[in-house]
Amino acid sequence: MIIRRYIIKETFKTQLAILLILFMIFFSQKLIRILSSVVSGDVPNNLVMPLLLLGVSSMAQLILPLSLFLGILVAFGRFYTDSEMVAMYACGVKKRIIYQVVVFLSIITCCLSAANLVWFGPWSSVQEEQLVENAKLNPSLAGLLAGQFQTTPKGDSVIYIGQVEHSNIKQIFIAQTDPVNTARPSVILANKGKIASDVEGNQIIVLDDANRYEGTAQLRDFRISHFNNYQAIIKPKTQVLSEDEAKDKVEQLSFAELREINTPKSKAEYYWRVSLIISVPLMAFLVIPMSASNPRQGRLARILPAILLYLVYFLLESSIKAHASKGRIDPTFWFNFVNGIYFLMAVIFNIWDSIPMRKFRYRYIPSRFAS
Repeated sequence: MIIRRYIIKETFKTQLAILLILFMIFFSQKLIRILSSVVSGDVPNNLVMPLLLLGVSSMAQLILPLSLFLGILVAFGRFYTDSEMVAMYACGVKKRIIYQVVVFLSIITCCLSAANLVWFGPWSSVQEEQLVENAKLNPSLAGLLAGQFQTTPKGDSVIYIGQVEHSNIKQIFIAQTDPVNTARPSVILANKGKIASDVEGNQIIVLDDANRYEGTAQLRDFRISHFNNYQAIIKPKTQVLSEDEAKDKVEQLSFAELREINTPKSKAEYYWRVSLIISVPLMAFLVIPMSASNPRQGRLARILPAILLYLVYFLLESSIKAHASKGRIDPTFWFNFVNGIYFLMAVIFNIWDSIPMRKFRYRYIPSRFAS
């Protein structure tokens, strides 16, 4: 049907535009946080793009339901404001066409949200943590910032590099302030060098024309060595998590694993993900009657109350998740309670202007409350 395709097209275009806008907002916030970590030295600069791409999953959790909600609200509101919806009803278009369109868009958005929460979300969370932890355990000189003194993760050395150009480095200063065993403090100076790696993942540092000064000022015993080629190998470290630590990272677990663990955190995370999937059709059907407006009222007449209801819903869900993770409340009851309340609101709002409901209102509700 032409009308159905027209409504789907206009609503989907609006949803896609809102999705891109929201994505750019969340993407910018994520980028600012990552760049702040890079400047502080917590994350190497070569991980900016991988962390941004892996962060798309966490952005999509809230963006997908919100994009459909606002897409229906804005598109249908425009239909009412421009009297297009009135013309459709006058030409015999049934209201079930509107619900069919919303069902179709809800199914698409719900499938994307479910795929993100079931597969891509846990996987991206694991990959993101591994990248960050591996960077902390195995800092690469290629990721160091030029012109800054930086301390190694163990805190036993200070490194300064004047220039960094891909794998080539210049003006290197390395001070070992806390040597191990019987070794004495030392300073290594080199004009240039390079960084490489082997097939086993070991970092190989090669310094050309390097000088090593070893000793302490108190003993006045110094040893000066000159190297035409100074080479060091740094073996990668691996992070080993205990079983309890792995279970505590609930955002990285699948639905089946969340059900098996049965801890407060896992139950809260499980029902949070289920609620995010349910919220797609729930909020979509709730906003259908709220998008109806009189042309004289303007486009903002129903937008603010609708957005307020949406914010209240997700603030309640977030609060329940936070308290349930600490074992203070039962997530099964409270998540279902909030979803049930909003489901009843969606049903009441959608049948409020139906013929049976109008007869009931005119018969049992005083006229001043019936309108």
